[in-house]
Amino acid sequence: MNDETIRELLGPYVDNELPTEARRRVEEAILTSPALAWEVQTLKITRERLRSDAGEVVASDAFRARALRALYTDNPHLHTEDTETKHQEAGQFTLPIKL
Repeated sequence: MNDETIRELLGPYVDNELPTEARRRVEEAILTSPALAWEVQTLKITRERLRSDAGEVVASDAFRARALRALYTDNPHLHTEDTETKHQEAGQFTLPIKL
């Protein structure tokens, strides 16, 4: 397996989703590469933090603006002058669809 293939398997490796042979090969690569070992450790820490109680996550206005721009670019039928006016008046971005 090449480095790119190993890197693609690190997520499934950390989640214990690899078959035995693939897991063995990934472990061999991790043992010989400090960079891969660091990446695995970072993935494990990230996974644990995401699974723990991180509290409420609130998106910034800038993130919401970027997300809406991408949404409207990919789905122009959702964007109307009415939604543009609402966003400007409210000073905050809202999704044009009910969740």
